[in-house]
Amino acid sequence: MAVIIYNAKVITRDSVLEKSGIRVEGDRITEVFSGETAFLAGDRLIDAQGRFLSPGFIDSHIHGGGGADTMDATEEAVVHIAETHGKHGLTAFLPTTLTASVPDIQKACKAICNTMEKQHPGAAVLGVHLEGPFISLKYKGAQNPAHIQRPSVEAYLEISNGGKNVKRVSMAPELDGTAELAAYLKKNGILVSAAHTDADYASMCKGLKAGFSHVTHCYNGMSGVHSPDYYCKAGTVESALELDGYSAEIIGDGKHMPPEMIRLLIKCKRPEQVMLTTDSTRPADMSEGEYELGGLPVLVTDGVAMLADRSAFAGSVATMDVLVRNAVQNVGIPLPQAVAMVSYNTALSLGIEKERGSLCKGLIADAVLFDSDIHVSTVMREGKIIFDE
Repeated sequence: MAVIIYNAKVITRDSVLEKSGIRVEGDRITEVFSGETAFLAGDRLIDAQGRFLSPGFIDSHIHGGGGADTMDATEEAVVHIAETHGKHGLTAFLPTTLTASVPDIQKACKAICNTMEKQHPGAAVLGVHLEGPFISLKYKGAQNPAHIQRPSVEAYLEISNGGKNVKRVSMAPELDGTAELAAYLKKNGILVSAAHTDADYASMCKGLKAGFSHVTHCYNGMSGVHSPDYYCKAGTVESALELDGYSAEIIGDGKHMPPEMIRLLIKCKRPEQVMLTTDSTRPADMSEGEYELGGLPVLVTDGVAMLADRSAFAGSVATMDVLVRNAVQNVGIPLPQAVAMVSYNTALSLGIEKERGSLCKGLIADAVLFDSDIHVSTVMREGKIIFDE
């Protein structure tokens, strides 16, 4: 039996196909068609009623949502996060840790890995994203300074339970030991990203040679241009914009960065190098109020999560549909490009673009139906409907 979604506006990486659809058999897309298509008795037909049909959204930087956090270190918490964001179009993600004690990070990594092996009705768990503890004290943001560590291969293997299912590591390029660790990670096919960093241009160049290729929540938690001895020096931000080897993500919730900063990033990087991320935490899809992040008190007000002392953002409360809506309506990004920034581009950065991230024949059937206001109505993960309004 096939599942056929028809009468849709199918979003490709550079255009929108009117009155089109997809045929899904098992967990794969077997046809992308225009107009009508043949069907058999028993096939499930879904009339999109002219809504947009896009690839499933992918986020490689999610800490939590719906009241749960990756650092709760339980399979139930990871599944709850997957279900919470799944209702908003997310079909695959990397649960993300933060700077904490070694035992706490180990437990979180174990919970993520265990969840990967089980069936659940939310977004697919692709692996582990370690954010910290190898970060700069100066740009720690909402990370707990008590648990910052010196980077090394040995420390990484200890906190990650031998590196099992780690797909991405975010750390500061300027720290002693980072180059050796970056080289090790790259050799093992892991995305290495600059984050919470005071790196200057020389450190970013060195990081690029060692294995860094990405920048975590660009503009946030990193140095900018400065003049310590009257002469201006590029910080992490300017280095990320100028060096072609770096891709970059930006928290696209409309709160962390104004539209012009997103447009600047797009002007400086190749189209496929720019991603939108939620960097969402426990309060995502929840009411405003008081919460906790890594043992630190957090306040959510006016759609923003911040440390209770208001000294730094504490991730975001955004979901993926919010990112696309903001990109299109407030930043002025064409819809196909905005969708690519939450699907294909992220898949490409993780090396899974031949499996996920596009509506193409042979790829995994992850798809989202939404209207012109980016209101999500139906979500398909691996050929199965996980949310239907």
